[in-house]
Amino acid sequence: MTALNLIPVESTIAIVLKDYSSRAIVWVGSTLVVSSIMLGAPGIATAQERPLALGDRNGELEIRKLKLEVAKLKQDSAQLPSWLTSILGLVVGAAGGATTVWVARRARLGALDQSVHEKRLELYPRLVETTARLALYFPPMSSIDPGESRAIGEAMRAWYFASGGLILSTEARDAYFHLARAITRASLAAELSVPVFPRDAEEISVEKVDEYRKELERELDLDDVEKWNFAASGSETQKAAFKYKDFVFLQKLSSTLRSRLSEDLRSRRRPASS
Repeated sequence: MTALNLIPVESTIAIVLKDYSSRAIVWVGSTLVVSSIMLGAPGIATAQERPLALGDRNGELEIRKLKLEVAKLKQDSAQLPSWLTSILGLVVGAAGGATTVWVARRARLGALDQSVHEKRLELYPRLVETTARLALYFPPMSSIDPGESRAIGEAMRAWYFASGGLILSTEARDAYFHLARAITRASLAAELSVPVFPRDAEEISVEKVDEYRKELERELDLDDVEKWNFAASGSETQKAAFKYKDFVFLQKLSSTLRSRLSEDLRSRRRPASS
C-alpha cells in the first residue's frame, strides 16, 4: 500500500494573521521613519508664502497614505490579535503626535518669517537713507568729506543697535559691516578723493562711475577695505577714476549693501544666526 504524501496546509486564520502582521510591520516602520524626519528636520518647515516644496508635498502625501492604512487596519481590527492591536494603537498615537508637532512648527516659523519680512519693509529704507550722501543723482551740494563720513557712520550705528541689526540676513550683515568699516576709515583720513558738486556733476553718472570702477580694478582691490588708501588724489591732471577713487569705492560698497537688502525683501531670507 502506497503511503500518501501529506502537504501541510496553513489554516485560514493563520494566513490572515500573517498577512496583517506583515502589513502592520511595514506600516509601523514607515510611520516611524516619517515621524523621525518630521521631528528631526526643522529645515523642512519653511514658510515663505510660496508653493510647497517637493519634499513637503511628498511628506503630506506619505501622511495621507499612512492615515488610509490606519483606517483600513481599524476596520479589520476585530480579526487582529490583541497584542498587535495594542502596538498599532501606540504607533498611531506617536504618528499623530509627530504630525501635530510638524504642523505647529510650520505655523510658528511661518509667523516668524512674516513678522521679520514686515519689520524689514519698515526698517530697511531707513538704513538706505543714511547713505544718501553717496547718491549719484541730485547729491548734496557739499562733497562727502571725513566729517560727513563720520555722520554716515554714526547714523548707521544708531540704526543697527536701535532696531535693524537683528533682522539682517548673513549676506546683508556682511555688506553692512564692509561699508561701516570703510566709512570709519574714511572718517579718519585727512582728505578724500571725491567729486565736488556742482562743479564735477558732469563727471558723475551711473555709466561713468561703472567705467571708473573697472579702471580702478585693474590696479586696486575694491574689495579690500583694510588696505584701501583713503587720501586726496594730489593732482588735478589725474584720470577721473583716480580723482574720485574714494567716492567710487564707497559708492560701490553702499550699492552692494542696497542690493543685499533688496534680495532680503524678495527672498525673505532668515536673519543671521549670530
